[in-house]
Amino acid sequence: MKTVSVAARVSELAARQWGMLTTAQAEAEGITRLQLARLTEAGVIVRVDRGIYAVPSAVDERTALRTAWLSLDPSELAEKRLADPLGSGVISHTSAAALHGIGDLLDDEPEITTPGRKQSRRGIRLHRGTLDAGEVTFVEGLPATTPARTVADLLADGRDPSHVAEIAGDVLRQGLASRQDMAIALEPLASRNQQPTGTALLEHLLDLVGLSGAALAKELAASDLGKALVTAGQLSAIRSIIEAVSTLDVPKNILDSLNPAALAEFTRDAVFPRLPDGVLPKVDVAAIIAATKLPIPVDTDAFRTALSESVPAWLPEVIRYVPTDSHPPSAQQTTIGDGEPSP
Repeated sequence: MKTVSVAARVSELAARQWGMLTTAQAEAEGITRLQLARLTEAGVIVRVDRGIYAVPSAVDERTALRTAWLSLDPSELAEKRLADPLGSGVISHTSAAALHGIGDLLDDEPEITTPGRKQSRRGIRLHRGTLDAGEVTFVEGLPATTPARTVADLLADGRDPSHVAEIAGDVLRQGLASRQDMAIALEPLASRNQQPTGTALLEHLLDLVGLSGAALAKELAASDLGKALVTAGQLSAIRSIIEAVSTLDVPKNILDSLNPAALAEFTRDAVFPRLPDGVLPKVDVAAIIAATKLPIPVDTDAFRTALSESVPAWLPEVIRYVPTDSHPPSAQQTTIGDGEPSP
């Protein structure tokens, strides 16, 4: 076979799998090792690893990862193996994190998860494990664990929880997985990490880097912005709260003297039950969250809970700054002593 003809067949073969081919694949096409060596000397292809070649223009930052994946079954073409990604090996752990662009863990050694034993090769870290179809995706043509499964794998592999937490935060910031997906992936690891559920484990991880939904929601609810947005858009709700307070036989100076814990208890037990149905749900939680442009999605229910918990801490200030004419007549006087109205 002439060199030109060999080069054409090699290029055709390489074009089917990221511009790469193996010695075994070439031999199956009738191309000898000697011919591959001559093409290498001529600069038509380059040797990237033992028994694996690539056309020069195809070599990039993913070549080492593709080389590792091809080396697991060098005789089979990528297109056939990719038809069964679960059985052919899946890029995972730090390698998957690098593919997804999440975190900054060192990924100098390709990591691949396979369902059974594979003969290990120097420079490749193999993991034995079973993956579901929903835990595998394709990134730049390579089968890889999903972002949610990648986070779970890294935690299970003993990586520093704070580093895993940063990666989980990246996943949420970039919208690569939902909180529910992350919680499901982390569920099997909950008990060994002293957490009752996958959801709790996710919140625990995010708490390590100040990104848990509860932490962000409480920070927002207690912030000047959160209070201003609520008070500006919900004066009618505040009026309802004031009316509820005004029906209580409690002097205002007593209310002002309560410490935060006592005020919280008073609000929960005495004020909230008197509110008209639906007052608190009128707060446009979604608008408040959108206005703050938080780094990761915040569950609106978590924010609503944090908001209701923080109301006692700032409600007195809100009431002080509501215009006097917004108070109902009953709020202009308080009852003292034997029930006589105060001046």
